[in-house]
Amino acid sequence: MKYFLPSRYYLCYVSGPHYDDLDKNYRISPWNLCYHVQCGPVGVHLDTETLAMFPAFYYPISETKNQDVTGFTRLYQMEILPAYYQHSHFNLTLHMKKWFSYLGNTSYCQEIVFKNALTGVPLARGVTHNVRVDFKLRRPVKIPEKWFRDISKDQLTRSKPPQGFKQPPRPTKSYLFTTEVTSSCVDSNQHQNMAIHVKNCWDAGSAAACSNQLSQFNTDLAYYNLKQVSFLYQGEVVIGDALQVACWEHPTNSKTLCFTMTKGSEVIGQCQMEFYPDSQSMLKNQVKAKL
Repeated sequence: MKYFLPSRYYLCYVSGPHYDDLDKNYRISPWNLCYHVQCGPVGVHLDTETLAMFPAFYYPISETKNQDVTGFTRLYQMEILPAYYQHSHFNLTLHMKKWFSYLGNTSYCQEIVFKNALTGVPLARGVTHNVRVDFKLRRPVKIPEKWFRDISKDQLTRSKPPQGFKQPPRPTKSYLFTTEVTSSCVDSNQHQNMAIHVKNCWDAGSAAACSNQLSQFNTDLAYYNLKQVSFLYQGEVVIGDALQVACWEHPTNSKTLCFTMTKGSEVIGQCQMEFYPDSQSMLKNQVKAKL
């Protein structure tokens, strides 16, 4: 993994796929893309020279390291572009660019663009809305004035953070999937992070499809082409918590799966995954190409 700074206000890093990045269809999974967004730049705090060159970007990282203040991701949205599915992921080297686009009272947004590092072709793009939180009290705290001084106003293109998505009512016969938060699910914030939330929803959708509970999906979601994923974080879960994930098809777009994650009666998060309408034909073409 190599980090570099095209300017004072942008971070880029280049990473080849690890074995664990690839799903059973030999593609970088949606939750591993989320891992790149959430955890990829964290390792940079070990490089003090880089940190000195680019203090503004690493404020959230350095705070997390000190365990005084951290950042919780409230909303994660990622659009997967068609080019993502047009090349083998075995030798794909990802180039990720990440920058601030909004600063508020207690929250901030960061834009993300993934490209093929060798060709420069865009593969995915998205945004996260993050809340600055006191690590011990788990309560929002104000963005420091130094962030506003050090981060370029020219790149703060959002006047307000994205509000997320409108979730349709959950039907009474939605598919139910159960899981538990284990030690390997939690991060340095001592809770299950966004990437594992996305993975849980993906597993629920795959289980529903393989159980013939969905009209447009009849096998593992790894064999369909995801177009975009959105996850809205609403509650915290820790080791030992039992979770239930409800899955159903969107009433006006059966290629969109909806998910609600609960811990008992508490809603932990909501998710939507939209797939390309020609996913099945694209799947057949991929199978033929492999044969």
